[in-house]
Amino acid sequence: MDYQKDQKRTEGKTKIIWEIKNDSRNVIIENKNDITAFDDPKFTKQFKTKAIYATTVTCRVFELLKNAGIPVAFVEQISATEFVSPICDMIPLEVVCRRFAVGSFLKRHPELINEDKDPHRFHNLVVEFFLKTTEGALTIDGKKIIDGLDPQKGEEDPFIENFYEDNWNLCHPKKPSWEEGSKLDGQIEASKVLKKNSKEMAKEIEEIMRKVFLVLEGAWNNLGYRIIDMKIEFGIDNNGKLIVADVIDNDSWRLRDADWNELSKEAFRQGEELDEVEKKYGFVASLSKNFRIPKQALLMWRGSESDSFPDLALFKDAQGVTIEKVTMSGHKSTQMCLKKLEEILGKYPDGGVIIAKVGRSNGLGPIVAARTSWPVIAVPATMDSFPEDVWSSVRMPSKVPLATVWPESNAVLLASEILAQKNPSLYQRRQIMIEAQDE
Repeated sequence: MDYQKDQKRTEGKTKIIWEIKNDSRNVIIENKNDITAFDDPKFTKQFKTKAIYATTVTCRVFELLKNAGIPVAFVEQISATEFVSPICDMIPLEVVCRRFAVGSFLKRHPELINEDKDPHRFHNLVVEFFLKTTEGALTIDGKKIIDGLDPQKGEEDPFIENFYEDNWNLCHPKKPSWEEGSKLDGQIEASKVLKKNSKEMAKEIEEIMRKVFLVLEGAWNNLGYRIIDMKIEFGIDNNGKLIVADVIDNDSWRLRDADWNELSKEAFRQGEELDEVEKKYGFVASLSKNFRIPKQALLMWRGSESDSFPDLALFKDAQGVTIEKVTMSGHKSTQMCLKKLEEILGKYPDGGVIIAKVGRSNGLGPIVAARTSWPVIAVPATMDSFPEDVWSSVRMPSKVPLATVWPESNAVLLASEILAQKNPSLYQRRQIMIEAQDE
């Protein structure tokens, strides 16, 4: 589609938003070559490829999130430095998600500082909320609802202590709670910022934030890198739907390699030479082009009609996973089983997992496991009535790597975890289940 710029809608430190001729629903977001630090103009620099790299990463991230079923403000990329976004009513929040304790979090929680070891890793993601202001003031619908925060004292974007309550307490984002001056004066009504039912909106924001982080964590893990933390913003689209908005690029996260070397904007904050920072931005942009949801298979194979398939609710609407179901006996139709196996292996170059469920004497699992590099999981279907049959799945000859798992619900979980090693969307789904167990 041909998008033509109209009037400039607004301009920020790192991007320009343009209206589109004859289009009242979308805007063009154009990235600039500026790189900023510490919300201080004195630290603003430029390098000539910044806009290209920022646009590349943002568009590849939004495409990945969109394919994973997460609502994002993204239509399409239209140039090296521009993409089209639906018009959003932006929510003045910065939402931060953390896997490791670094940065301002350590200033508020110095008890987690350990300079001799790697950063503390959170088993459950930590999600935090900061009120986004302009030079310490926030205006909504033409009315100032907060003023007087001092950017020189680090108060410009205060930490919200009690995000799920009706009235927010604002705190200094870089002081521990016991230190004098950590609590800022006054409160702010959540409904003035969130604009809908504040408690429902707060819950939805956190839920989407976790999904965003976990999809990206899975994607970066696939490439051998670790996302330390990240920040995103949200908006409300023309249909009243909450969506991830603005941009997500190499300024939005801390990203480190397997040896903990910094690849993101944090390298600029730490004073690295600008040409080295530019190289890192280019490297991250090139890596982001590898983000994808693979096309995998979960092959459910039973020996006969009398064997039921396991419950696959975990895979309902799973992105990138096709459920294949086969009913065929390994004992009675061995050649047909091998032919069927080759047919399915040829359909899915991204691979898959096979769950073999057999009621009596499992010949199917060993036959299939000996003929494929896909993981094969045997489910002994008659454990309750004939537990001795489990030995036909456990006592394997050499070079037959068959896993045996019971109950069948655990077999499905194991299959999901194997597939999640390549599938960021499934990784996100499984991690949410794991972290929810501790709530």
